[in-house]
Amino acid sequence: MSKTKQTARAAIHVGSPAKSFTAAEGNEPERRGWDEDTYRLKNQDSNNHYDFSRNHLNFEINSKGEIVPLGSNPIPLHERLKQRLDQLEFKPYKGKDDALGNSDNSPNCTVGIIISGDHDLLTRLAYGDQQVDFSLQRSNAKVHLEQGIKDWAMDTYKWACDRWGAENIIGFDVHLDETTPHIQIQMIPVAKTKTRGRTSFQYVSKKDPSVVVKQKEWKKLSEKERENYTKTETERKEKECVSYAKVWGADKYEVGRTYYQMHTDYHNKVGRKYGLERGDNLAMLSEEEQRERVHKNKDVLEAERQAKKAIEKTTNELATKEAYLSAINVKEEELKAPALNTDDMINKAYKAIKAELDKSIPVMGQKEWRAQRKLAIKAILTALQDELIKAKADQKQEILKLGRSLYLEAMKKADEIIKQNKQLQEANAKLKAQNAQLKEKISAIDESAIKKLRKEKDEKIDKLQSIVNNAQSHINRANDMASRERKRADDAEDFLHEVFAVPEIKDFWNQLQQNKREFWKQIEQWIASAKSAIYDFAYNRKSLFSDESVNIIGNGIICYAFKKGLNAMDDSQRMTATQQMLGEISWKGTTEFMSDLACTRTKQLCNEMSGFISSTMLEGFVLAAGGRGPALTGGGGSGESMLRWDGKKKKSSWER
Repeated sequence: MSKTKQTARAAIHVGSPAKSFTAAEGNEPERRGWDEDTYRLKNQDSNNHYDFSRNHLNFEINSKGEIVPLGSNPIPLHERLKQRLDQLEFKPYKGKDDALGNSDNSPNCTVGIIISGDHDLLTRLAYGDQQVDFSLQRSNAKVHLEQGIKDWAMDTYKWACDRWGAENIIGFDVHLDETTPHIQIQMIPVAKTKTRGRTSFQYVSKKDPSVVVKQKEWKKLSEKERENYTKTETERKEKECVSYAKVWGADKYEVGRTYYQMHTDYHNKVGRKYGLERGDNLAMLSEEEQRERVHKNKDVLEAERQAKKAIEKTTNELATKEAYLSAINVKEEELKAPALNTDDMINKAYKAIKAELDKSIPVMGQKEWRAQRKLAIKAILTALQDELIKAKADQKQEILKLGRSLYLEAMKKADEIIKQNKQLQEANAKLKAQNAQLKEKISAIDESAIKKLRKEKDEKIDKLQSIVNNAQSHINRANDMASRERKRADDAEDFLHEVFAVPEIKDFWNQLQQNKREFWKQIEQWIASAKSAIYDFAYNRKSLFSDESVNIIGNGIICYAFKKGLNAMDDSQRMTATQQMLGEISWKGTTEFMSDLACTRTKQLCNEMSGFISSTMLEGFVLAAGGRGPALTGGGGSGESMLRWDGKKKKSSWER
């Protein structure tokens, strides 16, 4: 029985609310710390279908609304949850027995949501016409993402921000390494509520509304004076707080209505734009459709998809079957194997069993009644089994009949092919004889062609010899010029020996070389001071650079750019110098988070230097390094009052 094509629909799954989650649970959606072995261990569960070769396609959308690789945020998901809860001043209930543990009735503070949809539609958005192997048999390392999946994820992110607030979405991860592309959102339910406490009252003067007194002051007045005031209620202020009940619903009925409206809103704002219809309400589906929607093993789902593709391929191939039919003279309907239709038999047995089960239980003789019911149901199943065996045998006979018919027609066609083959062999023999004659003619033609080619080659050799002779004469002249230049170089060297024989000149040259060494020693010292200041920042777990560190690090950035031949006034070249200098720092003894933070702060400082570095300043900087100008801080010299690169006055600085 044929089924109509299913409609492409969006799918939103809301997980159970939680009080918290472990670091391992938070690392899974971000694939934090996952390697190929982790993927292999995960796939030992038959319900998992992770593809390590598509790991590079995963991405996330950060709090700035930017698409970045998955796991780019240096702060793990469980720590981001704690940070946001601290901002909201959320305090879970503590357990009585364990002061450090949370109570079982502590409020739920986070919810995980998965947004996906029709497999074929989303894979087209993600991969286009690329061939992707979902069976994990071949690598998908060369597969790249199309823009469509990024647009779908960004529109979903904007919808989620509008619904729950961007600051309350602590994780927005897009997974392309599983069977169907999907989005995993981790959110905190936040609502505005009235502040706690009693409602306060105040009294406003009837004569002058600007005169307001509090309740305590009003009570101190006489009864006559009190009559001149009107009692008013002061509204309590609103504040943001964590509240699952206010965001999702206080009971299962409110939660159900929230889910229903969420599906509708998502369809109106995102789904319809990409051809995804609204998700179905399962309660409104037929029993057969509900049975089809049960959760299945991912291997089973993939097998169903592959079977569907095979059926479609077969359907397309049947469009060309007319050519084969004309060859073997078989009717089209004879090529179709008879289908084994068991629906009627099963439905008939199902109705008979249901009728037995629906019979009312007698008051007396229940034991005998149950035995009779079992025998009746067994008889129904036995009859069904007999019918199925008979139907299977009939189908087998029909298939054998079809096979014999096709065999006889194929043998008939084979005889015709054998006859055609004999004719082709005779034609082939004639062609071989003609080919031998052609070879003799070609041999005669080849002899004259060889003579002509030999003459042409001799002419080319003569021309090449002439070119070689000319080149040799040029080489001889070049050697003469080289000899003259060598003589001039020897004379110049002798002259230098004579010049350096003069003590004053030799002392001047030695001093010049010493100044050069001191200059580069000072440059290296300033670079080392900058690296040390950055490392100290990471090691001591600071949040911002001190003013002294800012000068030292800025000084080091300019020194490193000068050392590498880069222009410190150019933003791009200065950033290149900064990144290379950071790459030479050993972060041993620091945490990964603090080393990343130190790099981020240093790059921010590099950006802040934009527009403040001038050629005059760089000239003064070079003079200072050579000992011919004011010494700069961070380089070991004495500091004097100067302006920083950002225009602020400091007691010591590396900029003039």
